[in-house]
Amino acid sequence: MRKFRVKIYTAITAIILAVILIGVGIFIFLKNKNTPPSPDVDVVVSVVENRNPLTGQPITDNNFSFFPIAIMVDNAYNIRPQYGLAQADIIYEALAESNITRLMVIFDSRQNLEKIGPVRSARPYFMDWAEEYGGIYMHVGGSPQALASINQRNFINIDQIGIGETYFWRDKNKSAPSNVLTSSANWLRVGEIKSVQKFDTDTAKKIVWNFIEPTASTTPPDFSVNFSADIYKVDWQYNAKLGAYQRSQGGDKFLFDTGEQSFTNNIIVQVVQSHLIDVERRQMETKTTGPVVIFNQWGEQTGQWKYQDGRTRFLTDDGSELKLVPGKTWVEVIDSKDKLVTK
Repeated sequence: MRKFRVKIYTAITAIILAVILIGVGIFIFLKNKNTPPSPDVDVVVSVVENRNPLTGQPITDNNFSFFPIAIMVDNAYNIRPQYGLAQADIIYEALAESNITRLMVIFDSRQNLEKIGPVRSARPYFMDWAEEYGGIYMHVGGSPQALASINQRNFINIDQIGIGETYFWRDKNKSAPSNVLTSSANWLRVGEIKSVQKFDTDTAKKIVWNFIEPTASTTPPDFSVNFSADIYKVDWQYNAKLGAYQRSQGGDKFLFDTGEQSFTNNIIVQVVQSHLIDVERRQMETKTTGPVVIFNQWGEQTGQWKYQDGRTRFLTDDGSELKLVPGKTWVEVIDSKDKLVTK
């Protein structure tokens, strides 16, 4: 009889434990069902639906009612300071003729600028980068190679030479060819007359890079970019108080027309294969792949740039995108990584 009772108690205990375990299992299931899993932080902050495609800054109302403008700007050592660089969202810098670098400056059409320039001529590789944004491309003539294909490009071509002259003027106090200027009023006229397409959510998501707010304080290294002669050597020095890099060129501070030393939040050093196509003009292989180094508050990041789906991306070895911080970006294009010297 006693053995029988023990068996009954054991069976009852087993049943009670089974009920408890089933209950715990149901509770955990329902809890997980109603509570979404904690997502990866990078995935959350990388959502781009509400980011300006040029700067990565948040757009709270998801309003993309503006368009991009790319303008070719002189960078000869004896014409500085240029007009308008302080308001630019993205600046590309690469060699044009001989040892002289040239800039292509990207603006948001909502900017208000009285002067931009001096505006200079087009080159095919700058046109390749401009085409990634669409919008308007403003310049003064161009190389034969550039002019041969410019009207088939994915942007509105506005050339000062010809019917586009009304969108520019010449500063009579400066010498040609470095005396052509334009303004935001002129690109707004172009936008209205040419019905320039504004950003929409899908286009913005395609264009925007991997902008992520920095989560820790990092001091990235200072470095130099040796484009050619000493007067075009660029030095970038990190300013911890600004959380940005400041630029010098040819041993002197590179000043905006506002009088302040130029600065940027991101510097992308992109190594692109290049070769001469005549006595001094270049061709750059912009639609392939190559090394890239990015400097910003995330530190120094290395990887590969890759042209894919109409856009240049900056990738790690596992294929994820390198990190930019919201703000201004300067893209330095060189033909050899040896021209980048980290201090």
